[in-house]
Amino acid sequence: MKKDVHEELGLKPGQSLELLQELHILTREGRINQDSRRKLKQVYHLVQFIEKLLIEIPAEGGHPTLADHGAGKSYLGFILYDLFFKPRGVGHIYGIETRADLVDKTRELARRLGFERMSFLHLSAADAAPRRGSCRRGSTWSPRCTRATPRPTTRSPSA
Repeated sequence: MKKDVHEELGLKPGQSLELLQELHILTREGRINQDSRRKLKQVYHLVQFIEKLLIEIPAEGGHPTLADHGAGKSYLGFILYDLFFKPRGVGHIYGIETRADLVDKTRELARRLGFERMSFLHLSAADAAPRRGSCRRGSTWSPRCTRATPRPTTRSPSA
């Protein structure tokens, strides 16, 4: 019996090979980049932890919104979106990053991959923090509550 490429490489079932190549976790030939193996293992561990929390959001109206502060190249955000948010068809991930070049690159990658419910904001963590009072709606974070004016690449469900 022939092994599935995901199983052969130690990847999660249904995971986007194109995404992993874009993140340089897989080579263009489809092999694991040995320098990224440890990074992928760390991200899988975080996804497993976060996924358990996201599942606890009530099913009725429970569209999770996640803010990844200091997103960098957004390995965690992209993989979490690919494995959890995308298959469910609900929720939104915001990558918060101060380096404009990384924000531009991650916006472009999300657009290219069709990850419509991912937005990347050029903000500091302090500027992205909710203001006191009415900003929190249940267990979600709303970009309307930021001190700066975010310009997400896609419109969020809460906007």
